[in-house]
Amino acid sequence: MRAIAIGCVLGTAGTAVAQTSTRIPVPPEGEAAFAKRDYGAAAQAIIPVFEKCVQDQPQGDACADLAAASAVLVATAGNAKVENIILRALDYVDTHVGRDSTDALGILGALTSYYDRLLDMKKFEPVAERRLALARKLSGPTSRTAVIAAVSLCIAQWNLGKGQAAVDMLTPLMGKLPETTRDEQVLAGRVYDCAGTAYYTMDKHREAEAPFRKAVALYEKAAGEADELTLGAMASLANTLRRLGREGEARAVAVRVSGLAKSGSPALKRVDWAGAAAADPVEAARVELATTEKTYGAKSPLTDMAAAHYGIALIDAGKLTEAQPYLARLEAAAANPANPASVRIKLMLGHITLLITQDQGRFDRAVPIIERLVALAKQSGAGSEKMLIDFQMYAGTSLLLSGKAARAYPFLSDAGDRLLARIASYRDFDAAAQKETREYAPIFKFKVTTAWVLARQR
Repeated sequence: MRAIAIGCVLGTAGTAVAQTSTRIPVPPEGEAAFAKRDYGAAAQAIIPVFEKCVQDQPQGDACADLAAASAVLVATAGNAKVENIILRALDYVDTHVGRDSTDALGILGALTSYYDRLLDMKKFEPVAERRLALARKLSGPTSRTAVIAAVSLCIAQWNLGKGQAAVDMLTPLMGKLPETTRDEQVLAGRVYDCAGTAYYTMDKHREAEAPFRKAVALYEKAAGEADELTLGAMASLANTLRRLGREGEARAVAVRVSGLAKSGSPALKRVDWAGAAAADPVEAARVELATTEKTYGAKSPLTDMAAAHYGIALIDAGKLTEAQPYLARLEAAAANPANPASVRIKLMLGHITLLITQDQGRFDRAVPIIERLVALAKQSGAGSEKMLIDFQMYAGTSLLLSGKAARAYPFLSDAGDRLLARIASYRDFDAAAQKETREYAPIFKFKVTTAWVLARQR
């Protein structure tokens, strides 16, 4: 298991620091059970041995291999209840082998995998930062272990709304990594892929296009056009082109994904807008919710978002009473401070969509949620510029029309300022700038109207 963990699962390599005692090996039956994916049996064979070893041998590093095996086991199959096991493994290695050892690097890799799988980005990020710093210290900034750690941190950062930090971290690596072997091509592709995703989460779709195209080219060269990595990057590119208003190009890429992907491929869902609508959208959404809940658990933010999609499908089908529990569920999850800001924002967006779908496009009931959404996005930095423009325009317009000009003006004013800055960033004669100018022109019309109303009231 140690070889699998260090070489494959954790993405680390290197020789451990000098040992101060003979290390106790991982029980063969634990190795065998892990290889067969019988994780319960593996846990019974490995974890008690690790705990007994720590108790019996308080000095030296005799239990380090058992610590690594326990960490990989938890990272691969453990739930939130066994977090203490992997943290105990890290503490053991930090104390008995060294915080700057390759053993510590391996367990940090396992811990980031664990938090990534549990979608706990707040805990993920500091561990990923330590992992990257140690990988760079041990093997240099462009080593394989350091680049893998950088991509891992990038994932945490864009999930937490820190897309620019992710881009700044990865930009020095672009064009500097070898791209000769298959593994090198895949790793370089992951760098471009994550950078593209970070740009995309900031609504910087022009900047996202080139990294996604490079990722597609590298993945295709390494693994072929039908590989899941290639298809995932293609789906990202298709959605980016769609956001840029290049529908023809976007549809062509999406159709290519649909033609290459096997049934059940995650990439298919990401380009389902290019295909025919599901025969029964309610049933399709119900199945998606059930699948997501089985995969991630009932309390996962992903399950909450799948519940939002199901609620919207129910409303579209006229089943308003059945949709009500999903409104309550979204509201509770979005208000939970334990969820990362970026996740809460997505949940609020789902809640707003449910409300305006239910109210046939009216924003009256959604305005309080929009106000909380805007406040959270500004406070946390997790909201994109375009989202802030959109929803401040919606809220400001709705408040103005309902006679609440004083509350409307700050929204419309900030939306207008952000729009002007956004348009100024485009190249001269950029079609996207012209399109957005037409699309958002009402902001200034309503801003002037609001100012006039306020002046009359004074």
